[in-house]
Amino acid sequence: MVAALLIPACTKHRIPATHDNGGTQNPGGQNPGGNQPGHGGDQGGNGGGQAGLTLNLRADWSIRYEGRWEDYVEADGSLSDVEKFTVSCPGAAYFEVRILGKDELANNFGGDLKAYLEDEESWIAKDAEAAGCSFNELNYIYTQSTNTILFDRSRSGEFLYILIGITNEGKVSGDYTQTTVVIAQESPTDEYKKWIGEWLVSNGEVGYRISITQSEANWLYRVDGWETGASIASNGTVMDQEYIEARFDRQSGKMIFFSQYLGGYDDDQWGWLDEYFLGNIKTLNDKDEVVVKPITNTGLDIAYVSFEGDATSVANVEAATVRVGSGQGLLMSFSSMCYWNIDSQSEEPIWCPYNENVPDFPLTMTKTKSSGLVDMAPEREVNSRTIHVNQPRDHRVAVQNTVECSVGGRR
Repeated sequence: MVAALLIPACTKHRIPATHDNGGTQNPGGQNPGGNQPGHGGDQGGNGGGQAGLTLNLRADWSIRYEGRWEDYVEADGSLSDVEKFTVSCPGAAYFEVRILGKDELANNFGGDLKAYLEDEESWIAKDAEAAGCSFNELNYIYTQSTNTILFDRSRSGEFLYILIGITNEGKVSGDYTQTTVVIAQESPTDEYKKWIGEWLVSNGEVGYRISITQSEANWLYRVDGWETGASIASNGTVMDQEYIEARFDRQSGKMIFFSQYLGGYDDDQWGWLDEYFLGNIKTLNDKDEVVVKPITNTGLDIAYVSFEGDATSVANVEAATVRVGSGQGLLMSFSSMCYWNIDSQSEEPIWCPYNENVPDFPLTMTKTKSSGLVDMAPEREVNSRTIHVNQPRDHRVAVQNTVECSVGGRR
């Protein structure tokens, strides 16, 4: 039986993609980066913002970067590279740490730290309401007894790490400390460079011509061209589609496609839209019909790409697995991957794919052209929503979520 998406592909305006320069895109549990980390000094904040909030730069609080911990073993047994920080905030009921790219505070809040903290306080309340839990059960809220935090691997660049005091009521206290960390990009290895070039990816019926370039050496690739045509015969059609990133696994030499949040924008017709690249599963609806649904969590491995034997021009794309459902969940294989958006401002948020005709796994990738490296992917525009959605994940295993698709597309 051939599965079909319940929602027809949406027709709407597409905007060119850019990428942020901060450790915000969350690839497979790590935020992309390089080596030779450095340290910057603490800074104060000023400006207007939240009425009654008094900022207090705590000299007795600290957040210190201890460097990258390679080969960190996750709860599920997988290996990750993480950034290690030691923190101290005596007297705080709770705290959180937020990460901003070099210019994000200036660009999004006019350099006003009070305004940023006011916005952050509103997000704590929104996240707790969405999760149906108390604020102190959110996985980014820590107790004062915590002295070590492991963040996802950081993209290269300059970042501001802010330790924010939180009261027993879930409000921002005004107490804080912060530090600036500069992380340099590595030099690409020969193993990393094997995936760079132009490729035809197909399951024999549906395929695309994709271009793979460097995003973060030895860590991330930029992938252009996914969903640029409905079939192999129409590969020459270039749609105005976002690019995605894929991860390089230095232990195995594989390239890994993962689920990711791409950003958001105001559409003239639909209003605010959040955009994602997600893996899909096949399941049965209440009529015993096979349907395709996205797994909406970001940072998940969707598919693994490995060379055939000693070949460097032909590779196999095989589905990763994910646990879905309550309790321990059911272990399922991803069936495909594609772009989705969500109209999260509606009374009933609607998920919508851009293309119904996407290739099912397994796929074959054939290199058609080798190409040189690029220094970095371009910056993606950021805003308060993208800052909050893309903070580093907690290092634990959780059952993932699917979404119910609405028949008939948008209202």
